[in-house]
Amino acid sequence: MCDGLVQHGSSKDSLAYFAQRDSPGSRFGTSVTPLELCVTTPPKTQEQHSLIKPNMQVSAIRRRGGHLECIKVRWGWSPIWSVGTMPPLTHLPLHLVMRSKVFDPIKHEGRVLVAVEGWYEAQASSSPSQAQRLTYTTARQSTPIFLAALAQASETPFGCDGLALITYGDIANQQQRVLAFSAEEALDWLAPELGWEQAQQLAARLNGAQPPLEPTMTTQRPAQGL
Repeated sequence: MCDGLVQHGSSKDSLAYFAQRDSPGSRFGTSVTPLELCVTTPPKTQEQHSLIKPNMQVSAIRRRGGHLECIKVRWGWSPIWSVGTMPPLTHLPLHLVMRSKVFDPIKHEGRVLVAVEGWYEAQASSSPSQAQRLTYTTARQSTPIFLAALAQASETPFGCDGLALITYGDIANQQQRVLAFSAEEALDWLAPELGWEQAQQLAARLNGAQPPLEPTMTTQRPAQGL
């Protein structure tokens, strides 16, 4: 599960990647350039200001009125039906979002993209006293990665507003990973007509294009913090 995002600048810088690719209609099932990911050394110390953790503000891209726009929203969504009973949601599995009616209001209007340089994931430790190991995933080429997410961003912000990253993978074994796109395929997530079948195709296509990642380089942190 993603523990931290590395995001340089704002999503406005990333809109240029879509300028020549954004066209009406869906591209489901078409050939795209696969996103090549790798696990590598984390960003340098001086770049830590770009590290975004849950409950911090993150820049995202959404579609409104046929146009793409940037928003700032907290990483951590508190649906009105969960306020006071559970912590903000930072991740949501794709199958649950697309098939449960409880998410109908946000899955149509709230699908967004988060442009990142990479992300950290915690690896399980054998005991609570051990330092927690992290892997850092980024693209093999110097291009942004676009993560699928849901966001509630009201005109007048209130306590429920926030963003949750979308995950997919092996439901039975609870092996989920973030839904990550290249610029060429990211706009499929924002397509107005996206439904459960199209979302399944999208996840299956990504799953087939991305081989399992081997943690080749890691960093450590105390179990209580990043």
